[in-house]
Amino acid sequence: AARGPAGSSRSPGPPASVQPALDPDGFAALVNSARAAAGSPPVSLDPRLGSAARAHAVAMAASGRLGVESRDGVSVHQRVVGAGYAYLTVGEHLVSGPRTTAEFVAYCLRTDGPRRTLHDPAFTHTGVAHVHDGPTGDTYWTALWARPLTPDGLVGAAAAVTDLTNRERARAGLPPLAADPLLTAAAQAHSADMVARDFYSHTAPGGSRPWDRAAAAGSTRRSIGENIACGQRSPAEVVEGWMNSPGHRANILKPAFTHLGVGFAGGGRAGTYWTQLFGG
Repeated sequence: AARGPAGSSRSPGPPASVQPALDPDGFAALVNSARAAAGSPPVSLDPRLGSAARAHAVAMAASGRLGVESRDGVSVHQRVVGAGYAYLTVGEHLVSGPRTTAEFVAYCLRTDGPRRTLHDPAFTHTGVAHVHDGPTGDTYWTALWARPLTPDGLVGAAAAVTDLTNRERARAGLPPLAADPLLTAAAQAHSADMVARDFYSHTAPGGSRPWDRAAAAGSTRRSIGENIACGQRSPAEVVEGWMNSPGHRANILKPAFTHLGVGFAGGGRAGTYWTQLFGG
């Protein structure tokens, strides 16, 4: 299993009493001006992301420190899903110090990693919040960037993983893997299960293994293999990670495998959970 760095259906937004102002100090205008200059499409503000951002900014201010997780161990990814936003990809900026939105955006633009996130064309929505409070008296910022999970988006992500996997097989002189709907169903169920039951393993809490899940989905493939990963933000990133791991690379390049199913789910502590289920 390859572990990546730790970074749902729609429901109404949280009560108005906990929602931040939708566009504090013209955040969207500043961000979209910078994105336009980089050739990226604009993002729109989403109140669910704004609510999740504020919850995390409040938690950081209360603890007096920046952190991906709050003291109760809840991640930003879990807050995003909890606020009703199911995502295909999500990014974040956690910053302390700037007193105004203009200062915060300027900081992000002059720092390499945050600038790439702010410019990332994959994102379609954003939300931001800041809190001036806590033991340090500092200002804590959380900005969230996301693209919603849609049926088409999920199909597209799985197809991209399959395509990238087959490119690696082609380089090794191997035939491509065919997408298999039964293996896909089992892979998708395992990714969703890892999020729902908060585990990361080839063996589910009930004891099922990859071949058990494939058979339960109706597959009659004789040979089964599985790759899992968590934390990667894109199909390219997850396939690259698998190819850099000897055991996962061996599954991708195994001549006996002929079919593939791909699963993805967002949420949980790591943010993204990927599954490849191979059959032959």
